[in-house]
Amino acid sequence: MIVRSTFFKLITAGIVICGVVVIILNLISYHQSGHDYSLLDDNNAYVMSNRDGDALIRIKADVQSNSKPAILYANDGKTDVPEVRIRAYMISMNHEQEQHVLVREAGEGNFNILLLHGQSFSSKIWEKIGTLQYLASWGYRAFAIDLPGYGNSSLPVIQEAAAAQWLIRLIRTLRLSNFVIISPSMSGRFVLPYVIQSNTKHQSIIGFVPIAPAGTKKFDAKDYQQVQIPTLIVHGENDTDFQYAINTLKLIPSNEVLTIKNASHACYVQQPPQFHNGLRQFLYTIYRPIYIEQYKSRAASLTNSNSSLLLEKSDDHGRNTKLKKESNNRTISEKHTHVH
Repeated sequence: MIVRSTFFKLITAGIVICGVVVIILNLISYHQSGHDYSLLDDNNAYVMSNRDGDALIRIKADVQSNSKPAILYANDGKTDVPEVRIRAYMISMNHEQEQHVLVREAGEGNFNILLLHGQSFSSKIWEKIGTLQYLASWGYRAFAIDLPGYGNSSLPVIQEAAAAQWLIRLIRTLRLSNFVIISPSMSGRFVLPYVIQSNTKHQSIIGFVPIAPAGTKKFDAKDYQQVQIPTLIVHGENDTDFQYAINTLKLIPSNEVLTIKNASHACYVQQPPQFHNGLRQFLYTIYRPIYIEQYKSRAASLTNSNSSLLLEKSDDHGRNTKLKKESNNRTISEKHTHVH
């Protein structure tokens, strides 16, 4: 009986040792896989995969590359605009009076760009020169809208004092957050009051691209100096009438200046490749840090999830081993009692 009892003890000990070895090996494997979340370049599609190979993120975006985006080269003054689906629809800004605004939307994701337009254009201009298509192909979600009294907007022309409030309603209607505003010429009277108040009232805007905007003289130097939003100031080198506006906007502490060569006031329309290249680089600097934080957070969440599953498996294995050991001890005790 002593031999049989010893035999059962050896078997039980062997099972426990094997279980411990398996747990240790799994811990090592999971620990290594936790550091394997990487961005894989596959035809400009970047994928974050989990340990089972499931694609968790697959988005074409400049901000997911490890180097700054490439320059767009023009062929005979033109670049190949990517084929992107543009969705056009109307939104209501005043339910009682049934006033609507046309929105052209392209792209998907959480990196939002709001495009306004100048007095001589409508939202259609951003499709015509390819800005909506480029933004979508770079990984952004772009909204181009018709300002009141222009394009397909059924709203009357808004007076200066009400322009900023209208823009606030528009942003809320579109449910924009973490967005960049692109504001050429006349649209400056809508955007500048909003930007000036951004430090105290509006926390969602994270970037500003004024293109020779109107309305800069309505604010003091101290107003611009308190703006903390990264700003890309765009102007044509031949646009001498708006030089005062450019110098005023340079008072914003975090600013860059993009001078479009061989262009005047509507520089982004006259020289789209130069404008798109500068815009692309600017958006990269804005959104890349945000993407990195989101990526790290997602990877950490996945690692914690895997660790929790491993601990649960370890606990289950430990309970099963304990139950098995108790069962074996009872069997040995019963046999020992029966013999006696």
